[in-house]
Amino acid sequence: MSPSRSDNDLVDPNERLRQLKLELTQQEAKLSHIGKQRDELKTDIDDLEKTVNEVKQTLTDYGNGWKQLETTLQGLQYFFDQKNKMVMAAIGDKREPIDERIHQYDHETERMRDKLEELGEVLAAAKAESEEADRNQAARQQDYDAAKGYPARLQDRLKQLDGLRGDITKADDATDIATMYFLVVEFKHTLDHTHVKGQHQLAAELMEELSELEAAKEHARGRKAAWNALQDEYTAQKANLDARMAARRQKLLDIIHSLYPVATQQ
Repeated sequence: MSPSRSDNDLVDPNERLRQLKLELTQQEAKLSHIGKQRDELKTDIDDLEKTVNEVKQTLTDYGNGWKQLETTLQGLQYFFDQKNKMVMAAIGDKREPIDERIHQYDHETERMRDKLEELGEVLAAAKAESEEADRNQAARQQDYDAAKGYPARLQDRLKQLDGLRGDITKADDATDIATMYFLVVEFKHTLDHTHVKGQHQLAAELMEELSELEAAKEHARGRKAAWNALQDEYTAQKANLDARMAARRQKLLDIIHSLYPVATQQ
């Protein structure tokens, strides 16, 4: 004879079904997560295989041409050694003025590079200030939206309470004390967090939040404008520096030719 079971030992099929569905959802979520990890791993493997093959090909190509590269460099080194001896013997008193012009040009280039680096630090600080101003504006926007949305949230709370009132009444009519107890607790929790603000209070809150939002917007606009102006200045200075560096050899040759013109051959 099987032992008798109390009502508390009985399994509620509806509750068991809910638990099984929940467990299925959790398992499917795990499978989805594992699937994503698998796809990411496959992508990493494919990328690494491609990179390994690229490295192999690069080394193979370099190895095939290495001897020729070394021969070319040796030839260039020999050319330099010969011409360097010749020019050093012939340059005479022209060397110092030329070296001075080269030094002046490179010194000015370095000064421009230092100035650009300093401007870059100022630019980075301006960018950080602009981003912080944007975050502050977003926070003020949320505060204003929260104040503006108060009437809708209040209406929603009141609807919840009205719905709970109906559910409590139904439970009372059915003499379902346990359900009624739970719903009454829920009703109290919702009721304790529901307050009706006066119109003047809401108006004051809206005006305060709106004022702070507009101030945050103005501040963000100013920070962004300052950042953009510095960005333009940085871009212009960098372009000047890049152009100066790219033209260095030709500019110095022009300076040298102006110092020591080469006679036109007839």
